[in-house]
Amino acid sequence: MSPGKSVAFFVTFLAACSPSVRAQPVVTATLSNVTRIEGWSYFQPTLDPLAITQAAIGDPDYVFVGDRAELGVRVEGSRFDLGGAFNYVRLENLPGRAIGPGGLGNGAFYFAASGVRYSYQLYMSELTVKVKSRRRAMAVTFGRMPFSSGAGVLMPDRLSSRLVGNFESSLYQRRFDGVRIDVGQSTTRFTAAAFVPTQGGFEESTNLSMPRVQIGAAEWTRSAGGAQYQAFAYGYRDRRRNTAVVDNTASRDRPAAIGIATVGGSYARVSPTRSGELDALAWGAVQAGDWYGRTHRAASVALEGGHRWIRAAMKPWLRAGYLWASGDRDRRDARHATFFPMLPSSRQYALSSVFTQMNLRDAFAQLSIEPRRFRARIEVHDVRVASGADLWYHGSGATASDDRFFGFSGRFAGGATSLGTVVEGTVDVPIRKPWSISAYAATMTAGGVVRQFFTDKRLLTWSIDNVIRF
Repeated sequence: MSPGKSVAFFVTFLAACSPSVRAQPVVTATLSNVTRIEGWSYFQPTLDPLAITQAAIGDPDYVFVGDRAELGVRVEGSRFDLGGAFNYVRLENLPGRAIGPGGLGNGAFYFAASGVRYSYQLYMSELTVKVKSRRRAMAVTFGRMPFSSGAGVLMPDRLSSRLVGNFESSLYQRRFDGVRIDVGQSTTRFTAAAFVPTQGGFEESTNLSMPRVQIGAAEWTRSAGGAQYQAFAYGYRDRRRNTAVVDNTASRDRPAAIGIATVGGSYARVSPTRSGELDALAWGAVQAGDWYGRTHRAASVALEGGHRWIRAAMKPWLRAGYLWASGDRDRRDARHATFFPMLPSSRQYALSSVFTQMNLRDAFAQLSIEPRRFRARIEVHDVRVASGADLWYHGSGATASDDRFFGFSGRFAGGATSLGTVVEGTVDVPIRKPWSISAYAATMTAGGVVRQFFTDKRLLTWSIDNVIRF
């Protein structure tokens, strides 16, 4: 079906269904476009002294451009809601030599998925039917939809998508095909869901789902008195064919055989003070299951806190935190102990194509300000691996059904523990009501783990997003 016919069918379908919703449904159309320029100057690969020539293994310096346009329609009724969206993504000037050792930044993974220096796709990013009870205390949603684990009222930027998310930092993103049930009012809510994720992230064949990767989710959230409590449980099953085994056993490629249960909870509180607000956050998860025939036991903990001076000029918000995600200390035993974050949106917590929340210790400080015309944030991270006997991991989870790329990658830490120091910042500038510009930049010094594969040259990455939303 051609793109024009697909859009016509999509609009006609929603229009045909809307009379059954109610006599006068509320119809909302959305249109958005994000144009991104992204640059990378990755760590310089170390030359092999035994090589015939001393030519560079890969080219770590490149700039590419991408664009994502979205057309969405939503029909809201008293008992039924219908929603859908089409996206078109195009990337140009992808780097053809940004490999070695491993992928050197986001552009390398886009290129690896397409095999050429450009990538494009028209795809359906959402098509849902929501059935609501008469008093709206219960809703069942079917179809293709976004989903973020841990989403809540308080501090969503620091709790959501740690384990399952939409991979927003990529242009293709990720969605979920399945069913979701929501029960409860605003203060207490229970959510249960069963999904298979779509392809996406760096993969251009985004219309396809991944039926061999299955997710089950259950979350209970309670909000009261400036605090939010959450308990969660997730099940993850992966039976994809021909994937790389990403752990410290150096095993050959073989079909995935992973079944993991994750349970945990979080607590967040925002308390008023004389000058502003004091916030505190605790999040933790433990895992059990099977990892390619080995017993899987792992855990992760995050603690954060800060203060926001809401009455002061620029409303400064100073925060600090620490994350620990377990690593495997013995590759020869029958236990796999590396924490597995499943399908995260890790960019808000880590430079996902440089490191992720596996075998990690991350201590950070953060400062945010909000002048009248823009918002800005700067962070400093001291990043280390939890176990030098494990890998330096990076990635954001499965992106393709039948590709060798597992979704996470790794390089052996070789007994070292320091990854480096990261300084990163963002600036969001609203120009006019539908138009804004966002900029991001990060630099990372090389620690002992990194210097085994790369020189001590600094990594630098940056991006500029031109965003228009109607």
